Order: sequence, then C-alpha cells, then structure tokens
Amino acid sequence: MHKLTAIIIKGNPKFIESNQLAENFYKEIKNYLENLGYEVGFDAGEPHSIPRKTDLWIGHSRGCDRLAFAPEGTRTIALGSYKKNSINHPQDNTKDSAGPSEIIPNEFHYMFTEEMKKVIKEITEEIAKPHL
Repeated sequence: MHKLTAIIIKGNPKFIESNQLAENFYKEIKNYLENLGYEVGFDAGEPHSIPRKTDLWIGHSRGCDRLAFAPEGTRTIALGSYKKNSINHPQDNTKDSAGPSEIIPNEFHYMFTEEMKKVIKEITEEIAKPHL
C-alpha cells in the first residue's frame, strides 16, 4: 500500500501571514493528517496555480478556489468557505460571503472543528480501502 499524501491549500496571505491563529490552525490540520498516516505538504493557493497531485487536497478559505482543478483520483475537502459543501465553524464570519472579500476573518475561521476531523477521517477511510 502506498503512503497517503495530502496538500493543505492555504488561504489569502493578506489574512494569514503573521497570524498566529492561522499558523496554529494549519499546524493542527497537518498533525491530524500525519496521525492518520499522511505525508503532508502545503500550497500557497495562489490564483491560477495548481497544487501537485496527492490523494487529498484540503482547501481553506481562498485556497478552496484551487479545488476545482484537482486531478482525477484526488479527493477534496473545502474548509472555511462560502462554497457549496464547505465545512465551516458555525460562527465563522466569512462563511456566507462570496469571495474575494475584504472581511477580516474572525477567530472561528481558524478553528479545526470535530466535524472537519470527522469528514477527513471518513474520506481517509475511503481512500485507504483496498481497491478490489
């Protein structure tokens, strides 16, 4: 069985650079994925870019825009976004605003929730199932 791989696609650098809440949030996701057996990388989520192919892409905030370009076989999860099927903290102040937005995200935008963990775990179990 191959080692599972994942990319965390970060949000707008304007809101995450020098932001300890964002740094902690991304570190928490990375640690969770590593505990599930993933080799984890990060992508800046720049417009018009395409992250490298991995088993799982997790987009956060503006990084969710890159999910549309996931190659065949790559599963995707959107966090902290207005996009359909995104998993958001109920008190995230950006979840209802179609981006790009000038709304400064509140602390809930950077909270790794139990629902987020649950969905990651479920998708991981699907990815890891032996293909018959």
